[in-house]
Amino acid sequence: MKAEAEHAIPHPAALLIATDGTPQSDAAIALARLLLLGEKREVKVLTVVDHAPIPWGPVDRSLVNAYELGLHGEAEAKATAQLDRLGDKNWSIEVRFGNPANTIAALAKESRARIVVVGLGGHGPAARLFGNETALRLMRVSQAPVLAVDSKLQGLPRRIMVAMDFTEASIEAARLALEIAAPGATVTLVHVVPWDRKEYIPEHWFKEHEANIGAQLTRVTGWLNQDRKHRIHQKVLYGKPGPSLLACAEELDSDLIVAGTHGRGILGRILGGETVAKLVRGARRSVLVLPAAAAFQGFDQPKRESEPRQEHGDWSKTLDDFSRRNAGRRGSLEVNDPALGAQVEMTGYRFLGSVYDPPTKRALLIFGSTGRDGPHLVRGISNIRSVEVLSETDGTDRALSISSDDGQTLLVFATTEEAP
Repeated sequence: MKAEAEHAIPHPAALLIATDGTPQSDAAIALARLLLLGEKREVKVLTVVDHAPIPWGPVDRSLVNAYELGLHGEAEAKATAQLDRLGDKNWSIEVRFGNPANTIAALAKESRARIVVVGLGGHGPAARLFGNETALRLMRVSQAPVLAVDSKLQGLPRRIMVAMDFTEASIEAARLALEIAAPGATVTLVHVVPWDRKEYIPEHWFKEHEANIGAQLTRVTGWLNQDRKHRIHQKVLYGKPGPSLLACAEELDSDLIVAGTHGRGILGRILGGETVAKLVRGARRSVLVLPAAAAFQGFDQPKRESEPRQEHGDWSKTLDDFSRRNAGRRGSLEVNDPALGAQVEMTGYRFLGSVYDPPTKRALLIFGSTGRDGPHLVRGISNIRSVEVLSETDGTDRALSISSDDGQTLLVFATTEEAP
């Protein structure tokens, strides 16, 4: 899936570094250089300056322009000196005026940044609270993953904790973390059940639930670590997600916390925003956050002009052929709703087939047991705009993406099949 997405982009995706030229950003510059070892990727360095405040009353605009020109030169000089010490003189530096978070997010989108690297605040209470607000705001508006680097991180992360809720965003966040991890790094997938163990809740419920979660964590581990390059552990916690994850990070002495978000809708902010805010403000370590939009980034590339427009007949044949090739494979089904964000609707079921009905302009995806009396799940999709099959480099199907007026439905197959 990753290889296919990168193949669709005509130029290597940029690594964007946002810096204010102060020691707060030193670790971000130093780590970004390590991330580029062996990579041919464009690097952009951005520093953002607030517009000069205009005093009340008449003001000479030429004085304001001269003042802003001075701010621009000062910011560029700081960033240049920082790159001379810690980065690469060949990296391009750009200075923009505006709101820091929105400006960084806009350039990340323009440059199709694979990842945005920023620094975190200091370790005093005030510095930690106020210095991290830019990183937190950026994580809320960015469509690219954001790596906020703590000053204590002196090399590639070796102890990584991933907050895993089995959404596509959290799985892709874990996958990205493995890409930037040090060789032989230890990764712990942590799932938090938002309940406390109470006497009135039967103990067998917890055991059954933990067994189910454990099976899901094992399945994700298989997807992430096919080449066995990393040691991946699993952990199930109970309680409020934010404090539980922070305590676990302390216990594991993690140097990187990883999480995905659930989108920008109201539900997404409730489920994801509060926990991410607690991690960024409360953690004394680096944080990598992958927004839900980034999990679908590989499937949102504009169609090349040479590609013919699909017609309804093509959709019927595409889904018929896709069904013949992939019937019986296990996968996960995620729906990306514009209002609610990305949500996993099903995981682990076997794909039985898909059909498109031209008169009703509706497609059906069918999952479940291969037995006649086994459980089944049917997903209906109306008002379809496009049907796209995404393939691995070896030609096998990796995913099916169906866009409609209601959003996007994504079927992603497990890369490691399990016995039924």
